[in-house]
Amino acid sequence: MLGGYGGTLRQAVLHAKRPRGDNVAAALATLLHRHHAETILAWKPDIVVPVPMHWWRRVERGTSAADVMAERLGRLAAIPVRRLLRRTRATVMQNRLPFESRRANVLDAFAVGRGGGTGKRVLLVDDVVTTGGTLAACRRALSTAGAAAVHVAVVARADHGNDAGAERDGALE
Repeated sequence: MLGGYGGTLRQAVLHAKRPRGDNVAAALATLLHRHHAETILAWKPDIVVPVPMHWWRRVERGTSAADVMAERLGRLAAIPVRRLLRRTRATVMQNRLPFESRRANVLDAFAVGRGGGTGKRVLLVDDVVTTGGTLAACRRALSTAGAAAVHVAVVARADHGNDAGAERDGALE
């Protein structure tokens, strides 16, 4: 993690989510790698996996910051990128829900495709973590499909007071 979701970092993350924000997303991933390469390599991930967006939201946005960041991290760390995860249903955008409803919104919203990660150590990549609900749902899907380990790299963490339920082990914090 590079820092809290505020100020300049928040502006950069928001810009990375826009159609012409791929360069910003790549730059954020480069910074993440510069600050945490030693930790990432110590985890010995076999593959880098971006947190997926629903296909319709991807069409609407024209980009996926998580995909761009995963590609850059994979290239910098010499780890292959695989888009193992897919969203099984469209979910309400997490930032439009009350904090308490976010985990339920993404529960069972992810699945792993064929040949997906059995025995692999996965580096899961996303831009922002708030409740940890999305990351937990992705981790659950990957673990159920046989991933040996799932570690998480995110750019920023939103502070919403008591995040005691967020899964923090194996995360860059």
